[in-house]
Amino acid sequence: MWLATKPVPPNLGSKTIEFDDSGQEVRPGSAHNTAAELNPWVSIWTQPRATIQQIVDSDPEQSVLILAGIDGFVCPLDSVRDAGLGDGIPWFYIVLICALIGSLLGIAGLYVFSFLLHWTGKWLDGRASQPLIRAAGAWSQVPIIWGLLLWVPLIALFGQDLFRSGSFGLESNPFFSYLVPITSIGIVLGVWSLVLSLHCLAQVQGFSVWKALGNYVLVIAVVVIPVTIIFVIFLTMLGIAGSSLM
Repeated sequence: MWLATKPVPPNLGSKTIEFDDSGQEVRPGSAHNTAAELNPWVSIWTQPRATIQQIVDSDPEQSVLILAGIDGFVCPLDSVRDAGLGDGIPWFYIVLICALIGSLLGIAGLYVFSFLLHWTGKWLDGRASQPLIRAAGAWSQVPIIWGLLLWVPLIALFGQDLFRSGSFGLESNPFFSYLVPITSIGIVLGVWSLVLSLHCLAQVQGFSVWKALGNYVLVIAVVVIPVTIIFVIFLTMLGIAGSSLM
């Protein structure tokens, strides 16, 4: 005797089907349940922790050398403005020297300072490796790197006078009133880069912002200040020895 059997629905187990606000099923890996990828050149300004975490999760070496090189190019430009190099060297060669030498120093400085942050960060139970700290240091300089664009109007408006000693030629320039606002923007960008560096370091090290600040202070207190003192003493002794031989 044959008995009629009722079709058994497939066993869905404990699988939960999710739907979005429009009633569409959300499938694993779909665009509905994955976070939008951040553009680090933009998001680092306001979302430093999320941005640096995305970078170190995907590729900690992403653009690090490029960022360090550009940052090393920008920083010497600000220094040579007060050195009076423009009294005897054309501004084009000053910029070229900063680009070549400054870029190499920027990369070397990033590696050295990242090593020091990694070393002293261990005393505070920091968890980041040196590549992660390098990524945090490099990407936090994005505002300063964008500040490189400020040199376009500066050189266009002031040219050689921008690199002369003192304010020679600047005060008589008809565009002198624009100098302070443009340089003030550069200062703000530098301060914001410092803020970002604390947040980025805090994220990769597993610190609070204040603990990240302590990491920087340790490097300055343990390494930078003693080395500076030794260097000054050496130069002083060298000067005394040189004067005694004359």
